[in-house]
Amino acid sequence: MSPVPVIIAFYREHQKLRRCLEHLRAQTYPELSVFVRDNTEDNILFTAAVNEGLKKFCYDPQYRYVAVLNQDAYLAADALRVLIDFMERHPKVGVACPLQLNEHGQVTSGGSLQAFPFGVHRRDPLHIYREPFETPWGNGAALLIRTAVVHEIGVFDGNMRFICSDADFTLSARARGWRVFVVPEARCLHSLSSSAASDPELDLIKLRDAIYFAKKWVSGGLFSALSHEGPTLTRTGIRLEIDRMERQLSHIERAHAPSHQPHEPR
Repeated sequence: MSPVPVIIAFYREHQKLRRCLEHLRAQTYPELSVFVRDNTEDNILFTAAVNEGLKKFCYDPQYRYVAVLNQDAYLAADALRVLIDFMERHPKVGVACPLQLNEHGQVTSGGSLQAFPFGVHRRDPLHIYREPFETPWGNGAALLIRTAVVHEIGVFDGNMRFICSDADFTLSARARGWRVFVVPEARCLHSLSSSAASDPELDLIKLRDAIYFAKKWVSGGLFSALSHEGPTLTRTGIRLEIDRMERQLSHIERAHAPSHQPHEPR
């Protein structure tokens, strides 16, 4: 049984952190190592805080999994054990997420829906969630990550400082062939509306994060900014070039397809 580090990005709300730690101490999975990155003084924000933990643990061979947890995310006593057992049975699952509920037992994150322009989560009635299922991306309030994924794709993208880096990380994992699952048997108490109070400076950071995510994944703007040919590309030109290459691929595949003619009877 390998130890599992739990990374918590903490900011000022000590009561929530104490409650989070109480729930971790109650876990039925015994081998936990808690890493609290205190942002109270320097406030490096969510992504950088998580990355400190990922860099600390993911390249140490004794760790096969690492958990990321908000200070206001309170895991049910068997949640980590359930997630770890599921990932042990499914080696291509790179990220597993618990079902998130609010104080009234209503689902606040039962998997993800759209990632752009801002994250939208499934919130179906609780009885709908019976079996583990794949989700397009995982909510960073509560994730269990296979350290092999970090070895392959790296830590969270620090260009997105507060939001979107969780969607970016899990989409990147899926792009490399890893799978992302929600495991409803694992439960987490977390109300999305209570994650952070809005303020103008934070709103600016969120908008910058969303714009960077869009340029990276949606518009092609990042490729345009980084590549030699990027500034000359247009959406129409890209689509025409892809169509041309797909026609060429289809022609070559047909030309080299194996013959399946029946053998002559003897």
